[in-house]
Amino acid sequence: MSRRRLAVVLLGAAQVLVVFDTTAFAMALPWISARSHMSIDGLTWLITMYSVCFAALPVLAVALGEAFGQRRVLMGGLVLSSAAAAASAVSQDADVLLTSRAVQGVAAAAITAGAVALIESTHPEGRGRDRALSVHFVVVAAAGPAVVLPSTMLLNTVESGAAVFWAQAVVGVLLLLLVPVTLTESATGPEARSRLGRAAAAVLPLGLLAWFADWLGDHSVSPTTIIAVAAGGALTPSSLSWLGRRGQEPSLLTRLYRERAALGAYTVVALLAACLTGAGFVLTLALQMVGGLSPESVGWALLPAVAGLVLGWLTLPLLAARVGLAGTVAMACGVAAAGFVLLSREGTGYHLADVLPPLLLIAYGCGVLALPVSFARSGSGALPRALNSSRQLGAGLGASLFSGVVTVVVVGMPSSGFHSRKEYDAALAARFPECFELGIALALTAAAVALLTLPWQGLRTTAPDPGASAGAPAGTAGSPGSSGP
Repeated sequence: MSRRRLAVVLLGAAQVLVVFDTTAFAMALPWISARSHMSIDGLTWLITMYSVCFAALPVLAVALGEAFGQRRVLMGGLVLSSAAAAASAVSQDADVLLTSRAVQGVAAAAITAGAVALIESTHPEGRGRDRALSVHFVVVAAAGPAVVLPSTMLLNTVESGAAVFWAQAVVGVLLLLLVPVTLTESATGPEARSRLGRAAAAVLPLGLLAWFADWLGDHSVSPTTIIAVAAGGALTPSSLSWLGRRGQEPSLLTRLYRERAALGAYTVVALLAACLTGAGFVLTLALQMVGGLSPESVGWALLPAVAGLVLGWLTLPLLAARVGLAGTVAMACGVAAAGFVLLSREGTGYHLADVLPPLLLIAYGCGVLALPVSFARSGSGALPRALNSSRQLGAGLGASLFSGVVTVVVVGMPSSGFHSRKEYDAALAARFPECFELGIALALTAAAVALLTLPWQGLRTTAPDPGASAGAPAGTAGSPGSSGP
C-alpha cells in the first residue's frame, strides 16, 4: 500500500475513533450512571459538554493547524483523546467525568479539523486528491451508523464501560505512533498566525450557539416555532444578499451576495450533519426504550444506513453533473425530510420494520455530506476544508439540540399513572415524533437554502484552482485562507 493510501486510511481511522468515542460513550451511559450515581440531568450534561466544545472549536483548530502544522494539531488531539478516555476509565467522580468529556470534545475538534488539510498535503492536486477527499468524507459520514454495532458488541463482551474507554485510549496511542511516519506536515506561514486572533474570537459565539441549541431543545419548542425559526434562518441571508446585488449598498450586504453560494453550501452541510447526528441519536434511544431492542440489535438495525449513505455518495455526483448542484442537493434534502416524516407518523412502533425504510431515506439524503468535490466543481467557492468544519459544527449543534429534546421527552413522562410497561411504551412512542419533526424542519430548511443559493448549472469537468477563492475574498468563508465554517 502506498504512503498516500496509508494516509487516507490513517485519517479515516482517526475520524472513526472520534465517532466511536461518541457512540460507545452513549451506549455506556447506563454503566456510567450506575457507577457514578448520576441522574438524567447529570448524564445530559456529559453529552452537552462534549457537543459544545466540539462545535465551538472548528475555526480555532483549523487556524492553529494553518499556523503551526495540521499534523501537530492532529497529534495533540490524539494525546488529549487518549488521556481523557483513560480518565473516564479510572474515575468515578462526576466532576472528573464532566472534565474528561469537555477534553474529549476539544480532542475531537482537533482530530477532525486537520484531516482534509493533511489529505491535501499528502496528495497533489488532481483526480487522486479528489478521490481521496471523496472517500474520506463518505467514511466520516458513514462512521456514525457503522460503529454502533461494534460498540455494542464490545460492551456486551467485556461487560464494563471501563474496558471500552481503555480500548479507545490504546487505539489513540497506536494512531499517535503512526502519524509521524505516515503523514506529511502541512505547509505553514507567518500570515496564518495573524489570523489566530480572529479564529479565537469565534470560539465563544460558536460555543454559545451550541449551548443555545441545547437550551432550545430543553424547552421543547413547538414544531410551528421550529419551522418558523428555520424558515427565517433560511431566508434571511438570501434576502440580505439580494439587497446587496447591485454593489451600492453597505459592503457587508455586497459581500454576502457575492459569497452566497459558498455560504449556502456550508449551511446545507451543517444542517444535514445535524439531521444525521440527531437521527442516529434519537433512533438509538427509541429502538431500545420503545422498540425493546437490545443495544446490539440496535447496531444491526442502524447498519443499513451505511448502504444508504454510500448509495448517495455514488449517485448524487452523477445527478449533479446533469441537473446542477442546487436541484440535486434540494432533492436529497427532500428525501431526508421524507424519511423524518415517516418516523414522525402517529402509531410508529420503532421496530426494525418501522425504521428501516425511513432510515434509508435519511441516509441517502445525507449522502450530500460526501460531496466536497462536487461543491468545489460547482463554482460555488465552497472548499473541502471549510465544508469539513461546517459538518463538524453541524454535528455538534445537532447533538446538543436533539439531546435536549430527548431529555424533555423522557423527563416529561410521569413516573406513575401507567398500569403496565405497554402503556408506558405507548405514551413514550407518542412523544418521540417531536424529535423527528425537528429533523423535518432542518432538512426542509437545507432544501430551501440549496434552492436559493447554490448554482443550477451542471458541474464543471475540472476542479477550481485551490489558490483562487472563486469569488470569495481571501480570509472569508469561501477562501482558501479561511478557517471558518
